Amino acid sequence: MKEEWHQLLDSSTTLFARKGIRATSTDEIARHCGLHKRCFYEHFNSKESLVARIISTWLEKTDRYLSFNRHISSNAIIEMSNFFRIAERVVQTIQPVFFRDLREMYPSIWASVVHFRENQLAAFLRLNIRRGLHEDIYRRNLDQALLEKLYFTPLALVVEDRIPPECPIPSACRELNIIYLHGLVNLKGMKFIYEKQVN
Repeated sequence: MKEEWHQLLDSSTTLFARKGIRATSTDEIARHCGLHKRCFYEHFNSKESLVARIISTWLEKTDRYLSFNRHISSNAIIEMSNFFRIAERVVQTIQPVFFRDLREMYPSIWASVVHFRENQLAAFLRLNIRRGLHEDIYRRNLDQALLEKLYFTPLALVVEDRIPPECPIPSACRELNIIYLHGLVNLKGMKFIYEKQVN
């Protein structure tokens, strides 16, 4: 039973990421696992409960990663670059239609994503900026409160599929991340980036 639960969770995540939530039926998810449709309802009472589980699992994993990343990164630049790599991987594997469907179909679940962004992710950015200042690799004259919020503007463009069609989303995400990081660092930090080939 536990194996079936994991199969359904993994298959639905793959299908939702590629096709969106609306275009993926519970029948298709079960077929993708080689299971009967009734197996789906033995584990999840609705598509919404499945989506809620996927999102809560993602948010829990991301929260653990943010804490872990801080401890394994030798400085603020490395910490931010590691975070960017994860964000870029998400953009490469999840089509914007997934986020659009999530907002439109399940606003309460989307609200949990927004809450996570405005709390845990904002806290990560705030602590990273403080760390970079303490390590003397970020600019002293930067506006900390503004930069915490500023990161989410390009991220929203990517997630909401408002990047021009001629700009591949993964490339756009990467370039926006590089611009953001370069805007944080001072000359010492910039030298570190180019010596270590960070990002």
